[in-house]
Amino acid sequence: MAFSLAYRHSGIGSELMTTLKFILEAETTYSIFRFLTVDAYLSAIPFYDKNDFTLLQPDDEDKHTRLMYFDMTRL
Repeated sequence: MAFSLAYRHSGIGSELMTTLKFILEAETTYSIFRFLTVDAYLSAIPFYDKNDFTLLQPDDEDKHTRLMYFDMTRL
């Protein structure tokens, strides 16, 4: 997910993330899964933190991104 810098900190990304989580949680005819995962750029980690994602490996050595996940059972 990416947004123009003009819309950063407007809340649109978090609203879309919340909507996506609830749509996926409600729609079980397509697939059933437990985790949403992202390969987040370092600059995007605060956004995913705010949206309740967790670092998969806190000591990840990648210099550009971090693997993060959201457990759908938290909804």
